[in-house]
Amino acid sequence: MIQAKELIVTDLSRKGNGKDVTSPIRTVLEVYTKDGELLAYRGCQGNYSVEDLVSFSSFCLSNKELSISEALQKWKTN
Repeated sequence: MIQAKELIVTDLSRKGNGKDVTSPIRTVLEVYTKDGELLAYRGCQGNYSVEDLVSFSSFCLSNKELSISEALQKWKTN
């Protein structure tokens, strides 16, 4: 199916509480029809690459005694 429509694209919504690096404030891209129907939504997960996420996961598995916040602080200093 192919359709041509006028759309509203906005990045005014935000996610995250911004209190620390585990919940950064980030923009959310939303695409609506002119009637207000949400067609698409994209909320990124901060500035971490897939490689960063794999590295952090490996670090957490090797340091199970740490909380997530402690692990993130120690991982970032490595």
